[in-house]
Amino acid sequence: MKIAYVSANDLLGQQFNGLQLTHALRKLNIDARLFVYMANGNWPEGIKELWNPSLDFLNRNLVALEKKFSSYGILPVYSIPFSSDSFVKQADIIHLQLFHGYPFFSLLSLPQLSRHKKIVLTLHDPWMATGHCVYPLNCERWKTGCGACPDLNRPIKIEKDRTAFNWKIKKNIFDHSNIQLVAASKWTLDIIKNSPLLSRFPCSLIPLGLNTKIFFPHDKLECRRKLGIPPNHKVIAFRSVREPNYKGMSYIREALLNLDYQEPITLLTVNDKGLMDELSAKYNIVEMGSVLDPEGMATILSASDVFLMPSIAESFGMMAVEAMACGAVPIVFEGTPLPDVIHAPECGLAVRLKDIQALGDALLFLLENPSDLAEKALKGRNLVLQEYKVEDYVRRHLELYYSLDAGAGSVAEYEKVITGLENACRDFTIPQKETSRTFPIWWETIKKITRFFRNNENR
Repeated sequence: MKIAYVSANDLLGQQFNGLQLTHALRKLNIDARLFVYMANGNWPEGIKELWNPSLDFLNRNLVALEKKFSSYGILPVYSIPFSSDSFVKQADIIHLQLFHGYPFFSLLSLPQLSRHKKIVLTLHDPWMATGHCVYPLNCERWKTGCGACPDLNRPIKIEKDRTAFNWKIKKNIFDHSNIQLVAASKWTLDIIKNSPLLSRFPCSLIPLGLNTKIFFPHDKLECRRKLGIPPNHKVIAFRSVREPNYKGMSYIREALLNLDYQEPITLLTVNDKGLMDELSAKYNIVEMGSVLDPEGMATILSASDVFLMPSIAESFGMMAVEAMACGAVPIVFEGTPLPDVIHAPECGLAVRLKDIQALGDALLFLLENPSDLAEKALKGRNLVLQEYKVEDYVRRHLELYYSLDAGAGSVAEYEKVITGLENACRDFTIPQKETSRTFPIWWETIKKITRFFRNNENR
């Protein structure tokens, strides 16, 4: 079996963008390859970067033109070299992952690709069902064709209300495509079932999985020592992300400002630095910045008691699962997939959406009741072992691929492959080759400039 994955990134989101699947399947002697717009890792095999300077000049100009017309994901050109790649031509299955995170792959390629290949599309957010936004929040116009958009500034931001036109383009594309969908949560599955664009496609529910050999409760005191956190502190971890976003930073800040707890607390953050200044007089603050390696994230979460994740929009909530795996108890908002994912209230707490007081009260309850905190931490770890192991994530995808009968062979072949699953998922240290210059210096310089603009376009 040959499988081609497509994603904008390699390292960012590696647990669900196809990188881990590629690595696991290759260890099972399945020829899987991940095609990315721009690679951050330096890979010996299995990962192919599509970026090149001349094509990127064309792509950026077409994307700029598309932006003027308040559209997205239609004119990017990297789907052309992808479709003509020799491996893709031989592939049995093309699995599209996070390909709309950056405009490089055109939706217009789907009808043609699906005429010749089995196409699997994982929905990591509802953008495929809407006229422009990644998350419609309380708007339901995506169910009836969009238009009269209540908020054009929601990501993916557009200048003029072309949402009805964009919706119709997507409908025309999907009406002429044959796709197998994958949803990671029941919440996303409900979006698909209620979408006039997507409801006709078959859909499999496959929760995300993580490597429990990396994400497990490491020695808490040792992790705190590594991070410079006093051993007697309560530790509250969360994502520190610049607004506007859906990750709930404003709710976290207000809840912490109002929190009345007398014991010492350390705030342990990942992602953006410099957002905690107004809290520095009240708390010890440790800012880790961007953390891409799973081992580093496991250390951070193992050092924590509570993980705040009051997102107002998610499609799954992988960091909540990572937190539970490492023994930190998540607090989340209702109205998102998160309460179901963490099995609230058994393994974590869910409070009313956007309710800062309730968020603070839930945090205070856990801090003041160590026995409840310990009980939920233990149940959360057990939940991860039961439902969110990477072995199950890979196995469910294999079951889907073989069920599509795309040159996959017999049931006996599947059973033979599956026997090696545990060993394939035992070590997810994805090999990288020694850094070496394979392109001229000018090529590497252009690539660095492109990456800079790409990372700062939406700021």
